[in-house]
Amino acid sequence: MDKIRINDRISYIEASDDPLSADIGIIEDGGSTWLYDVGNGEKSICGLDGSYHVVLSHFHPDHTGNISRVRAESVYVSRETYAHVQCGTVVSDDLYIGSLHIFPLPSSHTKGSLGLEVDGEYAFIGDALYSKVEEGCYIYNAQLLKDEIEVLSALRAQYLLVSHFKGLVREKDAVINELKTIYGMREKNTPEIRVRIRPY
Repeated sequence: MDKIRINDRISYIEASDDPLSADIGIIEDGGSTWLYDVGNGEKSICGLDGSYHVVLSHFHPDHTGNISRVRAESVYVSRETYAHVQCGTVVSDDLYIGSLHIFPLPSSHTKGSLGLEVDGEYAFIGDALYSKVEEGCYIYNAQLLKDEIEVLSALRAQYLLVSHFKGLVREKDAVINELKTIYGMREKNTPEIRVRIRPY
């Protein structure tokens, strides 16, 4: 698969639909190469024949399916992801390695998400912005959404790298404003925020 360059240190392999595979972030850090997620299906990792340090955003197969196909020197996972992939070092608090910052990220999408901030400029966040979908609504957990806004706001990075988003890069301030708008829709004494999906 072709690599798409973001800057001189960060590139990615674009997500695909057949089979469903998330974007794979590639970060050059000194003499090491890091992967944020490993995608799913051999086609998505064609050309990734080196040895890598890996951060898995969460346990869904489109993000973790290739973990046994890449040569991983180290793997960093949440407790929930470890339960699925059965490998790696569990990250439960902020972890700094060189210019990289691995951090737990609350999300309505799934438990146990991890983000990866690079140089305080870009932050990979996987599927953390997405919600659950049910009965024609996006469903957010109000407390998790509040916590997610706080974590993202505290990052130095001004750009978020969002899996399955065309072009990958989003401005952090715009994302936080959207999340705050959704959080403002919460109803008193209701743990969920339901946002009706508009038909095209």
